[in-house]
Amino acid sequence: MLIDVLGNINLLPNQFGPSQFTINGERYSATFGPGGGSDVHLIHHPRMSQPDEPGPSQSLYRPRPIVPAAQSGGGPVDLGYLIHGGWEHRERFLPSYLVRVLESQRVMPEAGCPTYFEIRGVPYRGELVESEGRQRVRIYPERR
Repeated sequence: MLIDVLGNINLLPNQFGPSQFTINGERYSATFGPGGGSDVHLIHHPRMSQPDEPGPSQSLYRPRPIVPAAQSGGGPVDLGYLIHGGWEHRERFLPSYLVRVLESQRVMPEAGCPTYFEIRGVPYRGELVESEGRQRVRIYPERR
C-alpha cells in the first residue's frame, strides 16, 4: 500500500535517487531496495532534540484499523474509509492497494466465484478477470 500512496502523490524514488518528505514534522526518505521497483524502503531521519524541547506527542488522528470481516459485526467489509477524495460509484478495475485489502480480509474473488463488499455503504460485486495478460479485480455496484 505504501508504494501506491507514494506513487499517487509523486513521492516515489526514481533513477536520480531517493525522495525526501516530512510526515508530522519528521523527515523521511523513500528509496528502492534490492528488489527494484516493487521494493521501496521508508527511512525515518530523526533529528536531535534540544535539551528544553518536549518529546514527540501522540497524534490526534488515528486511522480506522483494518479488521477482518468476522470482527466487523458480520456485515460486508466496507472499503470506503480507505478512499480519500471523491468516489464515483461505477464499474471499474479496483486499484491495487484495495485488492491487497480484499486479500487480507479473505474476500478476494476467484475465477468464476465473485465476492461482495461495500464502498461507502454501496454494495459491490468483485470478479477476477484476465486483462492485459494479468489478473485484475473488476467491481460492479449492485442495486439494492
